[in-house]
Amino acid sequence: MKRLRLTAIALIASFILAASCATSSKPSPPDQGELIADGARLFSEGRLDEAERAWSAIADPGIRSRYLSFLEAYSAFDAAASGAETTLSSSGPEAALAAVKASGSLPAPPTPIDPGSADPRGAKERLDRVGTAASSALVARASEAERAADADLDSARSGIGTDPTASAGKALGGFEEAGRLYRGASVFMPQAEQDAKEADAKARVARELRERLAKESLLSFPDRMGEVFARSPSSPAKMSDKDILAFNAETEGMISAGLSDFDKTVADHPGILDSDTIERLRGSAQRLSARFARIESAIKAVKDRGKPVMPLIIGVFNPQPGDPQRSRPAAFSGQLTGGSDWWWGIADIPKGLAQDLVIAMSDSRPVRIYAAGQGAGSTRPASDLVNPLFKVGNSWPVLNAGARLDQGVFHIEVGPGESPSYSGEAVVYKSFMTRTR
Repeated sequence: MKRLRLTAIALIASFILAASCATSSKPSPPDQGELIADGARLFSEGRLDEAERAWSAIADPGIRSRYLSFLEAYSAFDAAASGAETTLSSSGPEAALAAVKASGSLPAPPTPIDPGSADPRGAKERLDRVGTAASSALVARASEAERAADADLDSARSGIGTDPTASAGKALGGFEEAGRLYRGASVFMPQAEQDAKEADAKARVARELRERLAKESLLSFPDRMGEVFARSPSSPAKMSDKDILAFNAETEGMISAGLSDFDKTVADHPGILDSDTIERLRGSAQRLSARFARIESAIKAVKDRGKPVMPLIIGVFNPQPGDPQRSRPAAFSGQLTGGSDWWWGIADIPKGLAQDLVIAMSDSRPVRIYAAGQGAGSTRPASDLVNPLFKVGNSWPVLNAGARLDQGVFHIEVGPGESPSYSGEAVVYKSFMTRTR
């Protein structure tokens, strides 16, 4: 019995010893300081995944979160550097600079990470390289834009080209673009900020010039449209009715396009002129366009007209450039081979105005002027409308022509002179007596 008791005690002791041995074989938890230090070493070597595993084992949740948050911030910064490098090659310098700006700043490391080793993958240096390369590309583009704008500004100043106002506007846009590009580059290239200021100063000059030229363009609009209205085809004497209508339709289209350009200039430069002046200038071209219908009506109504003077319709509505008191004439010329030459035109004289039609010849050959229906080939009795008592030199006047011409249509009979060649002009005077055109 005593032997059985000793055996039981021995078994219990062996179980206790085994349990004690089993308990003493479990590993002790890792030292927090060692985890922090190991993670810091791995991080400084650029082994970010291994550093994350070390820090993830830190028992203290606050300390663990601090190191893992830093690692997350640095990983994002490193990824931003890689993204900026890709953007520079794929999307250009402006997008790359935007990516650099969006990358933020290098995160401050917690202890015991040495600040000198807090960027193991060189993300900050890589971002700086992207920014410098992108800025250099922007400066090159800005310099090119500025050179082109300088040339446009010179063209606008000198009047070279068909539209100095457009050249000044193009220069303005070029300088503004150059300034924008320089400013974009200035973060990495500080001198570009001064270049931007110089481009802005040039832009102000271009803007002022554009405004002045635009104002001049608007004010000269009636004269320019008058030149279009008074333009002449190369061989007016050989023009058929169809040719005349086509030519005048083309002229009317040019005036219509001029009106569109006028309205665009007004819209682009609000306040450049007062509304009354703008309407007066616009109305001058509108009144020119309204007269083309009279030409078509006259062609349909009057036969046996002869050759057309150019412009076909004349009056004091179309003054000489810079002289609102002097109307533009219609010109004609030819070679007289025998008998008489016949020409025709339209004097647009408002009802109730005693304005005069005058045919001025280059020599002293005889001229007769008839009303509509009494031109070349007419069988109606012809009545010469010239007032011979008021004839001066080679000028043949029809006084109070508006009341004496049917629908304003007149015919010119050119007689023989000392040579076959002749030329002349038809013009409407406010008063031939006072020589006011």
